[in-house]
Amino acid sequence: MSDSQTSIFYMPEPSKKHGTVNLPAKYGIIFNNKEVFNLTTMSDHIYGLTPAKNKIKAKMNRICKIYAYELSVNYPATLLSNNVLMSNTVYQAALAHKYMAQINLAESEDVHPDYVKTISLKHCEFQEITLTFCLEYESAKQAFRLLLNLKRYAGVVLKSPRNQSEKISKKVGVAASGDTQSWYINKVDGRSVRFYVKDRNQPNKFASFVSPEVENAIYEIGKRVLRVEITLSAKYLAENGLSKPSAWRGAKGKAVYREQFDWLRTLLKVDADYRVNKPQQRHVDGLPERDQLVLAWYLKGKPINQLPQFQSGEWKKSPIKQRILERLRIDIDIPWKTQCRIAIPGLSELLSLDRLVKPPKELLEHCHFPSTVKRKNRELRKLAEAAIAAAQLKWEKKGGGEGQATSKGKSKAQRGAAGAVASFPVSALGAALEGLRKAGVLLPSPTDGTTSDISNLMG
Repeated sequence: MSDSQTSIFYMPEPSKKHGTVNLPAKYGIIFNNKEVFNLTTMSDHIYGLTPAKNKIKAKMNRICKIYAYELSVNYPATLLSNNVLMSNTVYQAALAHKYMAQINLAESEDVHPDYVKTISLKHCEFQEITLTFCLEYESAKQAFRLLLNLKRYAGVVLKSPRNQSEKISKKVGVAASGDTQSWYINKVDGRSVRFYVKDRNQPNKFASFVSPEVENAIYEIGKRVLRVEITLSAKYLAENGLSKPSAWRGAKGKAVYREQFDWLRTLLKVDADYRVNKPQQRHVDGLPERDQLVLAWYLKGKPINQLPQFQSGEWKKSPIKQRILERLRIDIDIPWKTQCRIAIPGLSELLSLDRLVKPPKELLEHCHFPSTVKRKNRELRKLAEAAIAAAQLKWEKKGGGEGQATSKGKSKAQRGAAGAVASFPVSALGAALEGLRKAGVLLPSPTDGTTSDISNLMG
């Protein structure tokens, strides 16, 4: 999901005053005939300030005990109903995840409100983060042209110099999306990058506005904006100390945003500023004699790795390549005709954080920027506090006893070739398992893969 952050909240151990805590979940039981094939948890919807659908899924351990919740949230759409013009606010996203998790627990009515209050950011770890950089240009034509030129450029620059038969890098591809001409760089150093222009409201995408005038004004700017999304994997986050929300707070977070964008600039060699015309002879004469011989071979269109001195090992290519690149802005690993064709004059300035979009004041409340995000998060926090207060009143009316099953979840069955999948809210799980036990249904053991009586799962 574009602009999404995926987090996991590990549930703290309840104290005695919390009583029995029945953590809510949607369960799925997959079965064939008289044998249960698997018991698992299923994703459910979770909401913020808007009708935008996000996902929550309970995580279950080997003994079928819920120990965490995974949330996947389109943060801008959750707070503002759209994600057209935005900046990065990862720490604020973690706060929103916490409030949404608290609301989900409080509304289940099976969890003591005091327990809900114990959920904090110290229990949170990011599993995936998408950073979005919105770069604005003078016109829609310029933004769209750069989008297309960058794809061709990246396909050549990221190509392995050792694979001469490779036309473009296999790391570059077209994204399966409705967004116009969307393309990506896939899985490089634990990260992926996506480029596109959000010039209109796409079908099957959630976006709504307070008026047609606001929508038109925002998309008018959106047409001039190249969106660059860098997705950081769970492994990358863990290895670089970026899993915890505290790593993204304040100045530390801003430094990470810049580091990630600078990584992309380095990956694409934007500062190389490749030339489109042959160098003048007076510039060539400034090179050492050996470098001039290599350059002459290269400019004739001959494969550089077939230079006899390189093949024999008499000369080392790396230092010669570096000197030619620094002095003449020519990469001898890219065929000369190709380099002329893919060069983007002024790329360093075009792909720069200096171009981050700055919406006009009259549109700021409809855009995902720090001042608006903080205000919206305060609204979401109030919703969480209200949900906890309402749960407290219901809990007191029940005399502090264990919550009665009032989940609004609906059971449903999905038919497939391999059998059936039935989903249950937590309040119905015990009865469902008991019914299956009485029917003699067997379930694979969660620890060793063998079958066992299903009553073992009920404690």
